[in-house]
Amino acid sequence: MIRRPLSFFAVLAVLLTSSSAFAGVWFELLRAPCLTGDKAKINNTGRYVGAVDCFNQDFNGAGARTTLTIKAFQQWEYGSVFLYYDITGPFNAANAPTASPNEKGGFFGGITIAVSPKTIAEQALSRKFDWGPLLNLSLKYEMEHVSKFGMLHYYGLQWDLRVPSMDFVTATTVIRDDWGYRGVDLQVGLAWQKSFSIAEQDFLFLGFFQTGLFGEGEGIGSLAGTRGNRFFLAQPEFLWDFGKLVHFTPGKIYLGAEYQFAFNRYLIPGKIENVLQGMVRWNI
Repeated sequence: MIRRPLSFFAVLAVLLTSSSAFAGVWFELLRAPCLTGDKAKINNTGRYVGAVDCFNQDFNGAGARTTLTIKAFQQWEYGSVFLYYDITGPFNAANAPTASPNEKGGFFGGITIAVSPKTIAEQALSRKFDWGPLLNLSLKYEMEHVSKFGMLHYYGLQWDLRVPSMDFVTATTVIRDDWGYRGVDLQVGLAWQKSFSIAEQDFLFLGFFQTGLFGEGEGIGSLAGTRGNRFFLAQPEFLWDFGKLVHFTPGKIYLGAEYQFAFNRYLIPGKIENVLQGMVRWNI
């Protein structure tokens, strides 16, 4: 589980999505085959020495993993709703031998609700506001669910930016409130998407990064004796419109790859993750 964003660290965090993005539901199937690295040499954070396509060996499982992600985005009159859930080991049978229970449907995800004061004011005053490079500003709340840790909360602002030639660019500044630590953290993130064509083929370059700037202080309860640390997580993706190539409906089936880099993964000091995953995306 917990492919993304961190304690969720993490995480993700909020898979930030711009209010100017399309509405829809889509699935992503990702596979990290773990072909590199020395499986006989695993450091104290679970990392395979020299690996570039392996997860860390930890409570989620071993280095090779399959993840099924379900995502949905929908605008409403005064904002947007976004949800995503990652399921690790989605095809493992109930009696399959696994190193960790999380390999049998371990999950990580969240639900984000954004409300735009700008849109509300425009509706109330029957006029449009032009804020130059700032397309929109929204109040944001996210509840994040992690099968190992429970629920986390994020409160803050979402900034939709006007960037020429980009499909969308969205920044977030939120307070991360994790029940397992005494304090809160300021988390900053950016998400983007760029569509482009080479010859007659269509591609997408998209992704996000999230970083926790200060850490959340001392752990409490089951996390007593630990600290919530600063972290960084990035997940850029490169996708090719395979459906168009085979004369299927364009913009439906994509093939590509996602690269994940994480520093202080799960808020654990020194826990680094480099993962290159093959990816199939299906837009419903």
